[in-house]
Order: sequence, then C-alpha cells, then structure tokens
Amino acid sequence: MPDQDDQLTIQTTGGSDELFRLLEWFRGDDALRGRVSLPRTATQEGQMGDLSDMLVVAVGAGGLGPALAMSLSAWLNTRRSDIRVLVRRNGVEVELDAKRANAPELVREIQNLLAEPGTPR
Repeated sequence: MPDQDDQLTIQTTGGSDELFRLLEWFRGDDALRGRVSLPRTATQEGQMGDLSDMLVVAVGAGGLGPALAMSLSAWLNTRRSDIRVLVRRNGVEVELDAKRANAPELVREIQNLLAEPGTPR
C-alpha cells in the first residue's frame, strides 16, 4: 500500500498476532480510538481475505503525535519478546525496538513523522 499524506503505517516483526494485539491496544486508548485500522484490501471472487501485515493510522487533525508515541511506547514496554515496530509516513521510516523503547525519544520521532512535508525537523 503506498504511503498517503494523511496516513501513517505501522508494521511489527511479531506477525499478525502481535499486530492484532497492537490494534486492540490502540482501540483501548481514548485518544486513538477510531484512528487506527487494518487497511481494506480487495478480495477476488472465490478468494479468502488476506491477513494484513500493517496498521493504518489516520493522521488528520493535530495532537496525534504525543498520544500515538506514548501509547506505542507503553505497548512496547509490555512486550516480553524482542519485537520491533516499523512506523512509516511519506517514505520516512522509524524503527522502534521493545528492548530500547524510550518514551521521550519516541515522541520526538513520531512528531517528526507527523510534521508537514517541508517543515524543519
């Protein structure tokens, strides 16, 4: 799925199970509820739907960065395995590691991803 200016994508190394756990985590966060979803994929007749390998975050209105970063940081801190998360927007990627999740740094990285193109970072 190509990046769009109004969305951010999230992938995990933990497979679809961890991705669904992350989606449920975000659904429990008041600031993110309704803003994170699985991408809609078209299925052909006679075909079962594919499992998604990413989440899509609707960026839209401001203020999302700190909420997303704090929620993602908290989720990463609950993981017992060595899981990594890749967050992508407008061709820019940030890779986060559960073993080295640092909330202030994560907030800065997410804010940079959400900054308007052409804005100093």
